[in-house]
Amino acid sequence: MVLCISQTCGSLSDSSTTVHQEKQMMKRADNRKSFIKHKLKPYFTCLGRPANLTKVKYDVHPSLAALWDEAEEWHLLSSDHCDVYGFNLWSPAWLKESTEMVFDGSEGRRTWLKTHKNQVFNLNGKPSSIPSCAAKGWVCCMAFSEFDYLLICLQRDSPMYGNVHHINTHSKKECFIGSMDDLLFYLASFLEEGESRKKESTVYRDNRRPSSASLPRSLRLIRKAVIDAVSR
Repeated sequence: MVLCISQTCGSLSDSSTTVHQEKQMMKRADNRKSFIKHKLKPYFTCLGRPANLTKVKYDVHPSLAALWDEAEEWHLLSSDHCDVYGFNLWSPAWLKESTEMVFDGSEGRRTWLKTHKNQVFNLNGKPSSIPSCAAKGWVCCMAFSEFDYLLICLQRDSPMYGNVHHINTHSKKECFIGSMDDLLFYLASFLEEGESRKKESTVYRDNRRPSSASLPRSLRLIRKAVIDAVSR
């Protein structure tokens, strides 16, 4: 992939025909289900039955729904994850509570929305006019540290529907990541990289660390969390 710096989001454009074709295939439910089952699920500890999404008061994005159709909770670490370490997808039963938690309540959410106007970092690492995830229709259901959370827009009539943002509650920074489909493809790539490193000898591994410099900072952080968890 190459970074497109001409757009507000600094979006990633596909330089690989294969990647583009795979993303197009993901639009079909059966292909999406197969991708999740074979590329993601083997690495995770999945808890509970498939989620009952009929009780969710949001238009759940198809890629997120496909994860919850497999299990209510996903944890990359089988233990000691505390629902935040490694990479975690929470139950849809707690969307309202978890979203309020990361913003420290409704007043904190309003404050975040106000202070992050034109301050959401795009994929170039630059402040942009991308709307904040503190806006209506966004929910938090993923985490990869005690400070790092991922929110997705589930308001279908929004142009941001299906997009994912990363917020850090310590630094108070917010970053655009891409679509939920983008996130799943990155997760699969990071998981494979972590598994490869785990199989390599320590000396060989240290001598061939691939560079992540081309990735936006948020994706570098997710990559590190995923690889560290898989390599344990």
